This record gives sequence, C-alpha cells and structure tokens, in this order.
Amino acid sequence: MMTKTRLALLSTLSDMHTQPIRYNLDALAAIVDQVAPDLLCVELPQDEWEMGHLDRAPVEVGRSLLPLAELSNTVVVPVAPDARQFNDFAPKTGWRAGLARRLDRALRWAQRTANNPEAIHTWLFEGTCHTLCALSEMSWDAQARRAWAAQNQAMLDNILRAARRDPGRRILVAVQCQRVHWLEPRLRRVPDIELVGYREL
Repeated sequence: MMTKTRLALLSTLSDMHTQPIRYNLDALAAIVDQVAPDLLCVELPQDEWEMGHLDRAPVEVGRSLLPLAELSNTVVVPVAPDARQFNDFAPKTGWRAGLARRLDRALRWAQRTANNPEAIHTWLFEGTCHTLCALSEMSWDAQARRAWAAQNQAMLDNILRAARRDPGRRILVAVQCQRVHWLEPRLRRVPDIELVGYREL
C-alpha cells in the first residue's frame, strides 16, 4: 500500500512581510510554529545553505523561517535551485519593463489589501495573483519564461525528492505566492502526495 506524504503550500510575500500588514514576519513564524511540520521546505539554494550565506536569503526565510527552525525540531530543506525571484526574470528596459512594474505594483496592492494570512490563502487572492503573474509573464521574453518554468520544475523536483526520502512526513513548503499557482496543480497530480491546506497539515 502506498504511503502518502501530507504536504501543504504556504504563500509568502517577500519584503511585504516587513510592511505594516497583519501577515508580517511574526505572523509567518507563528503559523509555522503552530503547524510544526516535520520538514520545512524554503526558497534557499542548497549551496548557500551549506556555506552559511544566509544574508542573501529572501527576507522571510532569513529573518523568520530559519530562526524559528533553529528553536524547534523542524528540519529545514532548501529547495531553490538558485537565488532568482519572480521579478528577476522581468525585462529591465522598454515598455515591457514598464508593464511588468505596473503589474508588480498591482500585486503588491492586492497583498496589502488581503493583509492577513487567511485572505492570502483564499481562492480570491490566489486567482488575482495568478492573473497578475500570468500577465507579467506575457511581458517577458521567451528565454525568461523558459528559465522561470525550469526553475520551478527544479524546485518541484527537490520537494518531491525530500518527500520520497522519508515517506509519510508532514511537509510545509513556504514559497513566494507567485510560485504557488505553478506548483499546486502539479503537486495534485503526484500519486504519493496528499496536498492539504496549511492549517490541515
């Protein structure tokens, strides 16, 4: 009989967690502390983790998730193949760059409006995020879109590798909200993964 691994995705907001919203760094840490997963997958490259270059980690990882994990029994699993974030793939010049910046501002407005972790994890916000991100990706060139997809695929592979090393563990995957709509449908198709809400983990 197949042993299924329970896994939940937790959307993070990068530097928006440092803004005056209820889903701040303390709220993020409180969620992870309450869930107390066996494994916590974070957006950090393996080599930077091994070399201790944590100053280059995304703010939510370096200032919230890693310090919390040090005080608990949670095992941290770095799953990012490299340090690039969503906006790193956007064009830097021309009208496409202007469009990408406007869409990023719209996403940040949506994040501020949602304000709390419960709202961030509703279909309404996730649908808004998905739409804005899809429009942003349309402003990228083909090479950037391929690189973004390849990075996400590598992250998915790393998550599944961690899950299959020790089946049956409870895994929380904390990734920036732009990745969730890429990862979620693919994780749902994996037979040995049971995808649940983070509060159900």
